[in-house]
Amino acid sequence: MKRKNLIIRAVMLLVMLVFAMVFTPVHSQGKNAYNAGLLASEAGDYAAAVVAWQPLASEGDAAAQFNLALMYHRGLGVATDEQKAVQWYKKSAANGYVKAQEFLAAAYREGWFGLEKDPQKAKYWDQQLENNGF
Repeated sequence: MKRKNLIIRAVMLLVMLVFAMVFTPVHSQGKNAYNAGLLASEAGDYAAAVVAWQPLASEGDAAAQFNLALMYHRGLGVATDEQKAVQWYKKSAANGYVKAQEFLAAAYREGWFGLEKDPQKAKYWDQQLENNGF
């Protein structure tokens, strides 16, 4: 009887482990990729950081979108491209990323990143920041 209970417990544990592996949230996998990008960036391997963040950014990860914007803005791991940088800043800001909202508010206020000065858009992003408690 004890052996039968032990076998049942082992099978149940195995089933639970399989489910845990199969249904591991994509979020945790995304977090690992995001962290891999951070480590690569900190090590100066900007191209690897871009490779890590690109899929996350395409899936809507606001932090990865912001980091890609910075990479395009500064030409780190990719050719400098202000238009792509602004596109990623906008996506990140639209997804609620505060740093991107700050960048866009300043960019529209000052005419940075190839954007025309636009007090209305600057005010919009300032309002978004205020709505987020900043």
